[in-house]
Amino acid sequence: MENEKTSARLDSAGNFRWILLVFGTICLLFAGIIYGWSILKGAFADEFGWSAGDLATNYTITISLFCIGCIAGGFMMKKFSPKIPVILGGILVFTGFFLTSRLSGGSVVSLFITYGVLAGLGIGIAYNVILAVLGAWFPDKKGFASGCLMMGFGASTLILGNLASSLMASPSFGWRMVFLLLAVCTGVLLILMGLLIRLPGPNDHLPKPNAAASKKEEFETTDMTTSQMLARPSFWKFFAAMILLGAGGSSVISFAKDFSISVGTTAAAAGLFVGVLSIFNGFGRIIAGSVFDRFGRKTCMIYVGIVTLAANILCLGAAFTGSVILCLLGFCAIGLSYGGNTNVVSVFITAFYGNKYYAQNLSLGLLTIMPASILAKFSTTLLTVTGSYVVPFAVLTGYAAAAMALNLSNKRP
Repeated sequence: MENEKTSARLDSAGNFRWILLVFGTICLLFAGIIYGWSILKGAFADEFGWSAGDLATNYTITISLFCIGCIAGGFMMKKFSPKIPVILGGILVFTGFFLTSRLSGGSVVSLFITYGVLAGLGIGIAYNVILAVLGAWFPDKKGFASGCLMMGFGASTLILGNLASSLMASPSFGWRMVFLLLAVCTGVLLILMGLLIRLPGPNDHLPKPNAAASKKEEFETTDMTTSQMLARPSFWKFFAAMILLGAGGSSVISFAKDFSISVGTTAAAAGLFVGVLSIFNGFGRIIAGSVFDRFGRKTCMIYVGIVTLAANILCLGAAFTGSVILCLLGFCAIGLSYGGNTNVVSVFITAFYGNKYYAQNLSLGLLTIMPASILAKFSTTLLTVTGSYVVPFAVLTGYAAAAMALNLSNKRP
């Protein structure tokens, strides 16, 4: 009888965690639209005449507030139920997108506040909390769960971005209606997620972690507070490595279409190449997570490092030879590596610093996005100065090799 009760509790918890994962992935699919700014921004330039520099500044503000929101969400989880920050994030996103849909074309600062501050902050708060809570529900498939969530977030530009672009071009919709729909869909989904979400309780019997993934490495994993983590050289070595890896992926994504055309593809084919990169970006998140679940943190990081190095070598070869095939293979590998990099942050923080303070620690690990985006601009500068993709890809290959060396040398927290 007791075995039957335990089995029933396990089935109940198992069903609920899969519901959470599916709904969380849908929520982050809509929340990831902030990365589709390159598609959405054209409407503001056309209607209000805001400059390219102003619109680029809005994206920088959005990503900065997203990172700040991740930190805020992590620390809110220490004091409140996860329901509160996710619902708050939904309210902020709804307000930000709704007010964006009502902009009258005055100062561009209004766009910075509505889209950049309100929507960016709200999405950052909800994103970190959803990742942290779902990780707790999947101790046996932590990498797979975070990979699914991050795939939804990363696929937003490809799926919703293109849909939004079509709707904005339609006379019956327009950009104001698109932002109103984003406000309702994203805000309401996050609020509903907030009502549903909770951490697993003592009566939720979950599967045990895979022995290969949870085995001890060369150190005993302990739960470290954020201040303890920041005092460890291991964190800063990893932080530097992820900046280098993130800069590589961001650089290639920023000029992927132009690079495709430079090796001889048509404009239409170049668009397909960028789509392939986005698709493999999504797959890369799940694959890296599954490698972690099956083989552990060290193997996962080695896998991502090798794929990243190979990706840049393939693209460098394409730049030298003008090979369309090498370019396509390079884009596939870039997608896998960039998607995998986002998952590596999660698995590293868990393995080195434990689960107790995971949400707060993860939020600081995600801050690599900002310096990586700044470093990525250096590649664009090299391209402008040299007029060739060879030098930028040579530098990116160096970034990948240095990052791999840093991660392989990171032995103890």
